[in-house]
Amino acid sequence: MLASEKKLKARHREKNYFKRPRSTQDLIPIDTVYPDGMFLSNGGIYSKSYRFSDINYDTLEDKEKEGIIRAMKSMAQKCTFGELAQITLVNRHINRELLDKLQYPEQEDGLDGLRREMNGILESQAGRGSGIIQERYFTMSASKPTAREAQVHFDRAGNEIGLAFAGMGAQFTPVSLSERLRILHDFYRPGDENYWQFDFEDHKKRRSSFKDSIAPMSFLPAPDYFKIGSRYVRVLAMTKMAAWVDDITLTNLIGLDTEMVLSVSFMPVTTDEAVRHYQRKLDSLETNSMRFQQKQLQRTHIAAPEPYNFRNERTAMTDSLNDITVRDCGLVVVAVTLAHMAGSLEKLDSDTELIRSVVQGNNCELNICTEQQLDAINTVLPFGLDRISIDHSQTTETLAALVPFKAQEICDPTGVLYGQNAVTRNLVVVDRLAKSSGNGFVLGMTGGGKSFFCKHELVSLRLKYPPDKADFLLLDPEQEYGKVVTELGGEVYHVGQDSINPFDLELDMEERNPLAYKTEFITTFCEKVSEGGGLDAQTKSLIDRAVRAVYKDYLKSKGKGAPPLLGDFRAALQKMNNSRADELALSLERFVDGALNTFSKPTNIDTGNSLICYSLSGLRDQMKPIGTLITLDHLLGRVMRNYKAGKITFVYADEFAILFQDEDTGRFFANLWRRIRKYNGYCTGATQNCEEVLDSESGRAMLSNTDFVVMLNQSPSNAQRLAELYNITENQRTYFTNTQPGHGLMKIGGAMIPFISTVPADTKLYGLLSTNPREGRWS
Repeated sequence: MLASEKKLKARHREKNYFKRPRSTQDLIPIDTVYPDGMFLSNGGIYSKSYRFSDINYDTLEDKEKEGIIRAMKSMAQKCTFGELAQITLVNRHINRELLDKLQYPEQEDGLDGLRREMNGILESQAGRGSGIIQERYFTMSASKPTAREAQVHFDRAGNEIGLAFAGMGAQFTPVSLSERLRILHDFYRPGDENYWQFDFEDHKKRRSSFKDSIAPMSFLPAPDYFKIGSRYVRVLAMTKMAAWVDDITLTNLIGLDTEMVLSVSFMPVTTDEAVRHYQRKLDSLETNSMRFQQKQLQRTHIAAPEPYNFRNERTAMTDSLNDITVRDCGLVVVAVTLAHMAGSLEKLDSDTELIRSVVQGNNCELNICTEQQLDAINTVLPFGLDRISIDHSQTTETLAALVPFKAQEICDPTGVLYGQNAVTRNLVVVDRLAKSSGNGFVLGMTGGGKSFFCKHELVSLRLKYPPDKADFLLLDPEQEYGKVVTELGGEVYHVGQDSINPFDLELDMEERNPLAYKTEFITTFCEKVSEGGGLDAQTKSLIDRAVRAVYKDYLKSKGKGAPPLLGDFRAALQKMNNSRADELALSLERFVDGALNTFSKPTNIDTGNSLICYSLSGLRDQMKPIGTLITLDHLLGRVMRNYKAGKITFVYADEFAILFQDEDTGRFFANLWRRIRKYNGYCTGATQNCEEVLDSESGRAMLSNTDFVVMLNQSPSNAQRLAELYNITENQRTYFTNTQPGHGLMKIGGAMIPFISTVPADTKLYGLLSTNPREGRWS
């Protein structure tokens, strides 16, 4: 045993270590908790936990996997010598309460049939996956004289370890006190996971122990398992560990459909001690080898060859010593423990055999911690303690192969269902409102399921948010959404036939200049209608003067009066007695009194409906850029009005690449994209012409700064460009290149989720969403 290991064991065994617990509170090896999430155990061992996210390790190429293993090795070498670090993986089933929360309750509003179909799809897809939610934690412990010194140590060490995880693509965040206690609460009190609340100040005021909130209600021990409440738990430890383990060892274990807690505890050893350790072992081996050969010579008078196991062991130790002295590896003392849970003793025994069989193929062995179950559970849980005497001396390279990653998952409890993870078959549930930027893109070739996906999301959100909570506004250039909008109780308006006043203004009194945005819009409008195209600076100043003039009374009324019309603006220009103003007024004549006077009248669209589809298909080519521009401005005004009323607004722009065919319209849409989040609005752009957006500077910037991007089937060239934009691996590209409709890759923040979104063809919902003409459906 290493000298560091002896000291570690001594520190991690408390004074009353061998005493029998007198209450369930005594099972918890924590003396004190601190508001920042730090624990104190054994009178002198402080610990702190961090949560780290999963990465798509399974979909990486071999070269990229090697890079992750090198990063794991670097992370291990950054840990403090002589102190324990612990990687903990928690598998737990999605509880029934979460599925119930995702269900759509019936509202008796004529849409309950769709709700029942959506609920059926949720139940069906939940049953196809493992239903396992995985959580990952990194815990550090340190022996320090005071809590302040421990906090300083964790601040420094946490930053270094966090940078190492960030280099692997994983987020690394400290776990708060309430979160850390909840991990223990969910383990000790199965079935009560949804009944958790903890207030540190309240407990301090009442002088009650924090253990009262997490201690199990009952605990029945046995030599090779224990029972907590109605759940059976067994802890196993890795008693045999190969000198080199496969990188899928841990992923195979955590991929099982079993509730478990798996921990890899390790302590880095100084290089000097590591070298001395292997030199002592080599010296001992040489001594044993010489003794063996001497005995053989005395017995047979013949010099026998050295046994194979001696040669093999010498080679392994020499390689390890060379790794440390030549290849810059470190030495760590490793303990691997696993606690798994089941509802019956028979299921527990069956799962034990399954778990043991998984690692046996990798030349490792997991055995039951007989008569050590309590010590072992305090080792496997994220306390940062080591209570069992089953350790292995390994190089950091071997430790790094115990990769704690598999595939990224997302299951927001407040979100809506988007399908299944293509790797794990678990539910993909996303709450876009909870993201830093709720705007999104849906990109896909014709036939890839782009419109189907957008309509499915529209139905999901419409059924979730009642009309008094959210509005849905659709920009529809190809008349694809009429049927689904009508079915959901919405209205379809035909821009060009129904009138929209371009001078409608929703005042934002918080802005310094409430007319600045509208002046910019009217200037762009005037550039569109003028024969000469671009406007010089003097003409723009005249437009600014005319805008201020026509809005003077409207501003005085604080938006309560009638907004001006295009004819009022033209009259204001004519009153200036200026040649440039007269030219612009003449350009506007056909839009006020002539054949193109569609936008010269007050808005006649009933904005009382919470679901409105603006159809642009009836606009003639000459009017399409102008009509689209005015509709976008109208949408933004509606979003601002909803914000004042406390409502959410979801905006959908189908075939939005068309907007970028016109520079002014594309720039205006990019501006709306930036501003809408300020007013609790969420915009979704869908297109099959991905290259047009990528070729546009503003379009590419929007794609780069969007948290929610759905990539359905793409052409190889577009797939390559998206891969370059988002650093998508070759393996991940296969999920949106030459794939079936509804299959793709979803970018959610920094996560990449391969997904499958399907709807049964025999449902009413499918009939609303499908745009396949061969199926005789229209939407």
